[in-house]
Amino acid sequence: MIDILVCASGADEVQLVSTIAQRLSARCRVLRRCVDLTELLALTRAELGDVLLLDVDVAGLSREIVHEIRRGGTGVVAVTSQSSRTDPATLGITLEVHGGIDADELYDVLLHAGLETQDPDHSTWTQEPSSDEVASPMLTVWGPEGAPGRSFVAAHLAHELSLLRGESILIDADTYGPCQSQIFGVLDEVPGLVAACRASDKGALTAELLLQYSPLVSEDLHLLSGIGVPSRYIEVYDNALEAVCGKAREATNTVVVDVAAPLDHEGSGGDFGAQHRNGATRTALASGSHVIAVVAADPISVTRFVREAPQVMELARNPVTVVVNKLDSSVTLASIERTLRTRLDFDTCLALPLDAAVASRARWDGVLLSESAPKSKLRQALMRLATHVDQNLLR
Repeated sequence: MIDILVCASGADEVQLVSTIAQRLSARCRVLRRCVDLTELLALTRAELGDVLLLDVDVAGLSREIVHEIRRGGTGVVAVTSQSSRTDPATLGITLEVHGGIDADELYDVLLHAGLETQDPDHSTWTQEPSSDEVASPMLTVWGPEGAPGRSFVAAHLAHELSLLRGESILIDADTYGPCQSQIFGVLDEVPGLVAACRASDKGALTAELLLQYSPLVSEDLHLLSGIGVPSRYIEVYDNALEAVCGKAREATNTVVVDVAAPLDHEGSGGDFGAQHRNGATRTALASGSHVIAVVAADPISVTRFVREAPQVMELARNPVTVVVNKLDSSVTLASIERTLRTRLDFDTCLALPLDAAVASRARWDGVLLSESAPKSKLRQALMRLATHVDQNLLR
């Protein structure tokens, strides 16, 4: 017996409920007809209902609500009509019915929706309407706690790749200490990532709108600034961020995402639909086509890297390139690489030299090395890193 929740109105709702009662009563039953989302969420939180028949024009409905209902164990079917204003695909729903649907066909859809709950994060969940275009590559830049220079590397890698590959975008998805706006000297900081996630949650995000939220910080590099105030991480829902990254890959030639260090899954928490701070990092690692893992050339950073990087490898499911940052004469790249490879399996290991004065001057001036120290050894190493990534990972 399939228990059905209904959150809809009008003639289509009446027809569907009637079809279930008269033609499918031996296999299905309407458990509750909800008057609004508040009642619906209370029922799904209590794990009542196998499948939800949902009017796509219900007030307050968003992609995140649909996603959380499915994650709670309830399959979702869109109820549409000729007068519907919302495309189910923008809400992440692939199954839909209308009032005049045949009883057997309706049962098949309900049965299919019930199977979704066996794999709520995948199954028929659709992040964006399908496209035949090949998505641009996305690099997720991660590093352990302790300031290995991750954001500095992400900013310069994104810039150097934009010089090699044309229009690119850097997304500051650090939910603990976003700083890309400061690195680029952006004074009037607007939380672009929050705005983009909000538009995605409403099903309104397009590639063009994303670029409006991401001003140019150099000739071919857009910056989608971070959340600004760290407490706003709750506005960066996992599936919304995944959709933002998808639109970024559609809009530009290269996407670079800067993420925070913490990886632990904080658990389900207390509130239904609650967002967790580390979700952005986990989502970006899982969504990216490649991972750039940054570790500082010191024993503390290496120890943290060895402890935390296996989880990165597990989440990424894609090639990982290690960048040893701040390398000085006290240690060799070969010795650090040997240490890392005893515990980890990764693609390539590259180095960036320590040049504290050059890096500090660029940060104080709010400019990149291409402007403040174009011939420095550090800038030349960053150019070689970008060339390696372009020639070996992105083609």
